[in-house]
Amino acid sequence: MTSEAILEAAEIIVLKDGYEKATTNYIAERAGVSIGSLYQYFPNKDSILSALIELKVSRLAIGVRGILRDSMDSPLPEASRRIMTYLLVNFREHKVLLYSLSKQTPELVELTRNLSVEKFTHATSKALFEHHRDEITVKKLDQALNILEIAVLSNIRRYIVESPTDITDEEFIDEMVRLTMAYMGYVGGTDFQTA
Repeated sequence: MTSEAILEAAEIIVLKDGYEKATTNYIAERAGVSIGSLYQYFPNKDSILSALIELKVSRLAIGVRGILRDSMDSPLPEASRRIMTYLLVNFREHKVLLYSLSKQTPELVELTRNLSVEKFTHATSKALFEHHRDEITVKKLDQALNILEIAVLSNIRRYIVESPTDITDEEFIDEMVRLTMAYMGYVGGTDFQTA
């Protein structure tokens, strides 16, 4: 499909050459379509890049929802670890698109403002914690989950962007699981570092 070819070409160009080089002409050429065809699908470069970011975020969200659904009957720390690992691996793989690209222009900031994994996965995350409600003591689950999602995703973003050398990925994930279990008031056991 033409729109998919355009998005694939845009991703290759942005990752290889950067935002500035990703002109509509270059994207059309790389996608093997005419500039007129490109403009039938996208009015400008930022709309292409916004669609690309939206595609990546929605694919990440689908993955998170799948892990959440598959982990409903797993111990809560184990489910949390699976999610943290998935997020870390995938956010790192797509860090240019998810962290750098969306900040390039005011238009992209505005277009991508509501594109976040937590907005797509909140209901499934809530279902996981409700399924384990007898193992957590937090009173206002929805409010706590909103705060937890911000804390976890902000920490993952910072960890990926700063690439600290004094902590391994495994240690970072351990800390994110501990943060999650402590904040939600997990009472199902204390040995969740090795879950």
